[in-house]
Amino acid sequence: MMLKNKYCLLFLIGFILFSCAESKEQNQNRYQSSIKSSISFFDKAFDAKSGVCFSELDFYGDTTSSKVYTVALSRLIYGLAYSSKYFPENLKRAEHLARFQLTKMLGEDSLGFYFIPEVGEGKIRRSERLDIWQQAYGLCGLTELYRSNSDEQLLTQIHHLSKAFVERFKDEENGGFYGEYACNSGGIAGTKTIQSLMYPITAYMANLCLADDKNRSEYEEIIKEHLSIAYSKVWNDSLGWVNTKFDDRWNPIIESKEKVWVSPGHNFQFATLLLRSAEWPFISNKKQEKYVKLGKRILKETLKKDIWIDESIANGFYGGINPLTNEVLDKNRSWWQHCEALIALSFCPELTDEFELLKKFYFDSFVDAKNGGEIANIDINGKPIIEAKGQKGKSIYHHIEMLRILNENKIRL
Repeated sequence: MMLKNKYCLLFLIGFILFSCAESKEQNQNRYQSSIKSSISFFDKAFDAKSGVCFSELDFYGDTTSSKVYTVALSRLIYGLAYSSKYFPENLKRAEHLARFQLTKMLGEDSLGFYFIPEVGEGKIRRSERLDIWQQAYGLCGLTELYRSNSDEQLLTQIHHLSKAFVERFKDEENGGFYGEYACNSGGIAGTKTIQSLMYPITAYMANLCLADDKNRSEYEEIIKEHLSIAYSKVWNDSLGWVNTKFDDRWNPIIESKEKVWVSPGHNFQFATLLLRSAEWPFISNKKQEKYVKLGKRILKETLKKDIWIDESIANGFYGGINPLTNEVLDKNRSWWQHCEALIALSFCPELTDEFELLKKFYFDSFVDAKNGGEIANIDINGKPIIEAKGQKGKSIYHHIEMLRILNENKIRL
């Protein structure tokens, strides 16, 4: 009898282990399927003659011009490089596009190379004024490509680009980065924003810091400085919203009621940055604790706001709010903002119920099973807005970055 019970117990344990392994495999298959669907939408945009993917695609995946944007291309490289862990053939595709970026989309000044925002239609759109969004995200794809292929020559190029980037935008007097840079005169006063604090970290530095461990100190100090400024200046406790614009000393600038605008996605994005600091060993335990505490508070306060359609998380949230009056300024719902919300929620197991409701909404509403890719915006009635799925800043990044972090946080799809 005891022997029989023993075999029953062994069978039960074996069955449980087999079921868990099978469940894990099924979950990974769902991740892979979602990644593949997102990437394949851009397959028709590849032009063999020029050796690049065009950036402007309509709602159905057809190219509408021969323009190539730095941000869109870099984000495509990011997705291809990351996905190569599942689809090895995508590594060569990413390397091919990176070669185009590094040979066709770089300009140069006295500090070194910078990213040309746009080429195509027989023109190269150079600019005497560079913005931090395009320059930071220009390094996004190259960094993920290095993380995937460990190419030392590529890393050397990344170092040169990153060093020039830091020299251009860094404010030596007040810390942090300016949001814009004039090639003839330096950082432009009055251009500091929440983006100039967050995007250098979220676009490439956090990823590069993990991948390039031999040179980690080059990025650690910048990340620590930006986190410190952001912790003390970005969150507006009285309004319950992030401050988005700052003067040169990082004092928040509150615009008039007619102009002020905030995206709920930036609340979630800032919360994520604070929560991610717990993963970075170069941040002291004391600072990690206070950053994570604020990140969770921001997240919970945002969830309580009147931003949800029909007062339900299951319906997603509005795209733009007046932080002074909480008036809804944009009733559409944006894919990238919901990606940011899911990323933030994935760091908080205590908010699993909210995460599951929003996850279902996102995949039901923004992932276009019929036409491919991700829908950029849906209207108040939940209908897709028929607009470009490929444009200056939109390719596959937000969706795949979200999938990556959910997977790393061991979230089931």
